[in-house]
Amino acid sequence: MDEYSVRILSTAQIDFLDIVEHLNALSPEAAVQYYELFIDRLNVLATAPDQNPLARDAQLRLRGYRTMSINDYTVFYVVRERTVEIRRVLYTKRQYERLFQG
Repeated sequence: MDEYSVRILSTAQIDFLDIVEHLNALSPEAAVQYYELFIDRLNVLATAPDQNPLARDAQLRLRGYRTMSINDYTVFYVVRERTVEIRRVLYTKRQYERLFQG
């Protein structure tokens, strides 16, 4: 099975760290569990990035965005040749459309 490299862009890194920090304030155990689940799911992306659906938003779908749910958060990513680029990690119920303009 072919492997893709997974690259977490700086914006997504900040999103992820904010989520872990928030969860850590509520429960350190929850933060560790989310971190481990996130890493596990990234490993799956490295082998099967197309298994997740294209984004529901038409503009993001046209730009090739796919989404992956991890608990209450959505990972937005695109596949470029042999690289999976993690672009954002956002709370699922957040109004995210304006964050992707430009």
